[in-house]
Amino acid sequence: MFLKMNCKRFAALGLLAAGSVLLSLTVNAAEPATAELTLQQAAKRVLQQHPQLHVFDWRLKAAAGQQQLAELTPGYELGVQADNAFGTGDMSGVKSLEVTVSLSSVIELGDKRQARMAVSSASQGLLLAQRQAASLDLLGELTQRFVTVLTLQQKTALAAQTVSMTEQALTLVTQRVQRGAAPEAEQLRAKVAFKQAQLQHGLLQTELDSSKLALVSLWGAEQADFNQVSGDLFQLAQSPSFQTLYQQVLATPTVEVFAARQRLRDAELTLAQSQSAGDVRWQIGAMRSQESRDFGLVAGVSVPLFSKQRNQGAITAAQAESQAEQFEKETALLDLRARLYQAWQTHRYSSMAVKDMQRDILPVLEQALQQTEDAYRRGRYGYAEWISARQALQDAQLELVNAASTALSNQVLIEQLAGVALAASPLAIKTPTQLITTESGSSK
Repeated sequence: MFLKMNCKRFAALGLLAAGSVLLSLTVNAAEPATAELTLQQAAKRVLQQHPQLHVFDWRLKAAAGQQQLAELTPGYELGVQADNAFGTGDMSGVKSLEVTVSLSSVIELGDKRQARMAVSSASQGLLLAQRQAASLDLLGELTQRFVTVLTLQQKTALAAQTVSMTEQALTLVTQRVQRGAAPEAEQLRAKVAFKQAQLQHGLLQTELDSSKLALVSLWGAEQADFNQVSGDLFQLAQSPSFQTLYQQVLATPTVEVFAARQRLRDAELTLAQSQSAGDVRWQIGAMRSQESRDFGLVAGVSVPLFSKQRNQGAITAAQAESQAEQFEKETALLDLRARLYQAWQTHRYSSMAVKDMQRDILPVLEQALQQTEDAYRRGRYGYAEWISARQALQDAQLELVNAASTALSNQVLIEQLAGVALAASPLAIKTPTQLITTESGSSK
């Protein structure tokens, strides 16, 4: 009774490759219209064209510039100083002029340069982790919208099937009314049922068009260049135990962002501690007296006092930020655990519901409808019994679609949260992380 779209099914997340994820995917700006759109094709477009990911490219360039600044050692300063000129009395004009030319710089103590470089490196690492997480979030959103289109395709197909069934019913009832075997009221009810089925089909088609637009908006398109998305709504993966899934959470890009933030906070603390060691400023040069025509050496050293005490506030602030980051990570893990458990439970229940309905409910209702229709044709059952049997089957079909959609949506969420593949079929649709790693590897 169902129209099933032949295609790959959703596989799951593998772990993101460590380090920078290359997003240089080759996608033509204007692709020809296709009959079907796969998840891989949609993901390529999102990774290539979504502006959020391009933001990270520029931020990484800015971070590279900050890295160059952090690597610099203190610069040299050339100074020229004139004394005892343009005054009064003996110091009028330039006859008593004294000119000093000096070279000065700073000797950094406390490994400040290494600390600055560590902060800059940690900042770049955080940006890379954030880009990986942002890519995965975008592809997770893409996959959810893909499932929505897939679901509405199935519902629209069911609605078209209902239109066909009600039209056939109207024809049969009309024939019976013309023969005098059924009252005219049954024909009126059949006409209304046919019209309602047409309206419902039109409504679902509108929702399907809107869902396609929501999908293509992720890569900036204004209209869909495909007829339908490719996928099988009813092929669902079995999920492992919850504890097995939760152990994978620690390796996900979301948690890696918190780890990168912690490394940045630790580097900032080290930098703050390095500021406790005061820098030594030195100066050396020569002085010339216009009056005596003599030259003299000028040299000086200055050291700030009480640097450690004055820097204690900065150290305290950096320590507090580092500790707060740890608690933020723990809070995020608690939230991830709760979301993962809810998705895991919902996926399990919905998957079992799909199997039970396919095995125990739909075949019985299909058989009941066929028998009821045969009995109606022979005059043994009335129109109400026939319509009731048909409605029961249609309700069960819609319930099956909703259960499969719920199971698949939560399967995608599990894969995104836990970073683990729920299915390893070679025919499966690749999911967000697999798409990132596969495409980045092929672009090298």
